[in-house]
Amino acid sequence: MKLSLITATHLRSHLLADCALPSVLKQTDCEFEWIVVNDGKDAKTDALMQSIQAKCSLIYLEMEHPQLGFGLCHARNLGLSAASGDLVSYLDDDNTIAPTFVAEVKAFFQQSSQVRASMVQQCRRRNIVQNRKLIKQGQPFISPNASSTVSDLVQQRSLFDSNGFTHYRENAPCWNPEYKVFADYDYFLRCLTRWGNDSFCLHPSVLVDYVQASDGVIGRSTYGEWATELSAILEQHRDALTQTDHDMLNGFVQKWQVKQAQSQHIPAFHPNDVKQH
Repeated sequence: MKLSLITATHLRSHLLADCALPSVLKQTDCEFEWIVVNDGKDAKTDALMQSIQAKCSLIYLEMEHPQLGFGLCHARNLGLSAASGDLVSYLDDDNTIAPTFVAEVKAFFQQSSQVRASMVQQCRRRNIVQNRKLIKQGQPFISPNASSTVSDLVQQRSLFDSNGFTHYRENAPCWNPEYKVFADYDYFLRCLTRWGNDSFCLHPSVLVDYVQASDGVIGRSTYGEWATELSAILEQHRDALTQTDHDMLNGFVQKWQVKQAQSQHIPAFHPNDVKQH
């Protein structure tokens, strides 16, 4: 069984060099391909990639930064089109995977023939960053909980994230560049629509170190953006969600609309807000 690991990066060669790259090179199982997509054709990223000597197969792609839509989704779609593995996983440039990630994920799918998609657990933290300097580091916490179900992730009682998310490549859906804040969540719903809720199983092993920073997509977002995107996703996936799903998620939309009207900021990305989950 072969795995393709996709990393999209946009003008962040320093994060790629410090985070994703070392963790990929430390894999105990080197029978995988790492697909790096340079969104924007950044010269520093190109120089970094040309200098790498990896035991795994390395596919390096460049693309013009798109004028419309979320570049990350466009880059992941390009990576998907180049992938040749039975399985596809994702890793952002500012996150890391455990040395046994590839080995454990491949073994998990080999032992779970009914599973078409799976998410590993993450050690998460939320950091305050200014001018590339760490101002305050959040307390780490494990997410999702090992007992989380598909329903928990759909209804956002547990939060889905694509770092460490793995699915079969054959017949996989494309990423939708219309979404940014909820691009990962939308893709999760697309996978469930394609293969069914029973096709997903949480892999209860902490294999990803995941950092949300104040200068990232979520850190810079607003409650208004959250409400607008989730509302559009609910409409787009209307037939795939239960009435209970819709009721709960619409409750989030309404709550966020109120918070936006009150000019509230997203918690966890201001110095006084960073605390243990």
